[in-house]
Amino acid sequence: MGCLILPILLAGCNSLPSSGPTAHQLLKRTQPGKNPMDISVVNLNLPGNGMKAVLAADKSSEILDDNISLSSAAERYTKENDSDKGRNLKLRALAMEGRVDLIGPGDVLRISIYEAGTRLFIGNSNRYGYTGVDPSASAEHFDIVAVDAMGTIKLPYAGRLRVAGLRVVQIQHLIEEAFTTQSQKPQAMVSVLENVANTVFIGGDNATKASRMPLTLYHERLSDAVSFVGGPHSLLSDTVVIFSRGGKTVKQRLDHITPESPDNLVLLPGDRIELVRRPRTFEVFGAGSRVEQISFNNPEVSLAEALARGGGPNDNISDPRAVFLMRFVPDENAPNKERPVIYQLNMLDPASYFLAQRFTLRDKDVLYIASAKLTRAIKASSIINQIFAPLLIARAAAF
Repeated sequence: MGCLILPILLAGCNSLPSSGPTAHQLLKRTQPGKNPMDISVVNLNLPGNGMKAVLAADKSSEILDDNISLSSAAERYTKENDSDKGRNLKLRALAMEGRVDLIGPGDVLRISIYEAGTRLFIGNSNRYGYTGVDPSASAEHFDIVAVDAMGTIKLPYAGRLRVAGLRVVQIQHLIEEAFTTQSQKPQAMVSVLENVANTVFIGGDNATKASRMPLTLYHERLSDAVSFVGGPHSLLSDTVVIFSRGGKTVKQRLDHITPESPDNLVLLPGDRIELVRRPRTFEVFGAGSRVEQISFNNPEVSLAEALARGGGPNDNISDPRAVFLMRFVPDENAPNKERPVIYQLNMLDPASYFLAQRFTLRDKDVLYIASAKLTRAIKASSIINQIFAPLLIARAAAF
């Protein structure tokens, strides 16, 4: 009876529960004819003082010179990470010229009209016996003049004047022309009490406060707006800027926007900026100590740190020679497209630990630790022991 059961159990080893494929099973699915996603594999094993093999971006294996140093290999992948990190730097695509000193609907103006000699307004010379002629100058002040939805203002004796789209100095000339025939050399002074048209809105769930920021001739930039609201609640690297301008919206992580970067846009009226919390994470699967999603919580996380946070390979079921990191990288042959790449690391090679310190993780990377080849055999053996142990104990007891 046992002779009949044993072959059946051994044949069913492949059906036993598993944390994932072995290295052989995984890499087999990346071979030509079995690779519908066109996945590339990069072997990071560094025997001695060199890198053993790299599968080039053109999908063909390229054996590199064993004299390639560890620092060169690390530099290669650090540059790749840096260029890959920058692939979303698109805020500069919204850059455009514009003005921030044009009056628009909603603005509130203060207008003063100065007259000398024959005057239309009595102003401060409302004295007894005033005849309308005074050699001294006086002014009439209109403290609150709102620009209506049609872009116009209304002044006594001048009627409605269209001021939307004009600069302050142009509005002054417009008012002076309106009173030229009614007053002797009128002079107008216009100042903006409340700036509504030339503002940007900044808010979002990760902004310390939401506010409308007025723009000036200083030409404020995106970084100024972020400072204006007190910055984000969380790390810059966990904050995404959602920038809307002219019907277009671009998203970019805040830590990618430096003061000197072209993505630190000069702000224009009507811009909308949202600071949204989007923590960067990586996932750990396979025969590790645990399966979970882990937040970066730091500006950068190395592959070595990621393995440590995930608990590393499980001694009982994992193959430490088969640690894989999976990600999408920019496709050099197809702009704005990505290709899947698997990086393989042999944790039994001491040099791999040094390379892992220089290899930087990206958001949504997947870290997979392959199962050992003997794991299923061990599980099958355990099942066999559980089946036959009672029979052997009963037989021994019978004697």
